[in-house]
Amino acid sequence: MKLGDVLKPEHVVVPLQAATVKDATEQLAERLIAAGAVTEPQRLTAVIKHAWPEDMVSVGEHAFLPHFRTEAVTGLVSAVGIAPTPIRWEKDPHRTARVVILIVAPPRETPTYLQVVGAFARALSNPETVLSLLAAKTPEQVVALGAFGAIELPTHLTVRDVMTPHVYTAKPDQTLGEVAKFLLEHDVRALPVVDDSGALVGIITHRELLRHLIPSYLQRTKSGEFRAPTAAQLQRGSADPRRLLVKEAMARTVLCLSEEQTLSDVANLMNSKDVDRFPVVREGTVVGFLTRADLIRRLIAAP
Repeated sequence: MKLGDVLKPEHVVVPLQAATVKDATEQLAERLIAAGAVTEPQRLTAVIKHAWPEDMVSVGEHAFLPHFRTEAVTGLVSAVGIAPTPIRWEKDPHRTARVVILIVAPPRETPTYLQVVGAFARALSNPETVLSLLAAKTPEQVVALGAFGAIELPTHLTVRDVMTPHVYTAKPDQTLGEVAKFLLEHDVRALPVVDDSGALVGIITHRELLRHLIPSYLQRTKSGEFRAPTAAQLQRGSADPRRLLVKEAMARTVLCLSEEQTLSDVANLMNSKDVDRFPVVREGTVVGFLTRADLIRRLIAAP
């Protein structure tokens, strides 16, 4: 399957008049709706409004690729907009681009969806392709660009190809305070918990931290005082939730991957289990970590 196979002239807006990426995305969604590519227009509109955006991809100063998974469409569709003046990203007003590509797919097509996002990003990392795109005056000229027709969507990637092999981990006897500080300093959202032999025993994520830290914070905010510790907390010395041990707060049921699993396997797991990050294990030992962002980065870099 070629990247050009997901482009249609009726889904291209030239010129695109928009000030922000969200404005542009809404206009491109309207174009898809008008072209009959969306089966549930209200659902797509709601997704863009309330789930904005899902893992935005920005290709340098060339393009923005907002993308969404939703049952508002029955198959993967894309829309391309080319603006005469730079469009700014609301999250970072200093980042602008003239090309916006909206990609929408139903959850069951997550593997293809990830591949298409990466393929567009690779195509637009080539300055010559960007110049040709910006020079296009009609939708037909956009669709006819040879760069899009030349890119094959990657297949048969395995977890080993995509995972991060150098993994940050936590130990069961660390405190939540230590782990929270580490997550913030290293800008990560989850840590596999391993014993001294490196075997996986659990995982600690923002979810577990919030579950234990927020109640105490809310209590202090309301009353100005710490809640009286329970007998069990006093016994283990963890009345302050920041001193709670990781082994007492971690999730013990962890969905893991093996190095040999395929990209399609992972994408389907992300969809069916609503999980976007996984430890990778070999004979019970953690050898890597994989997130949705890792997948997209790898697909962008694929030859």
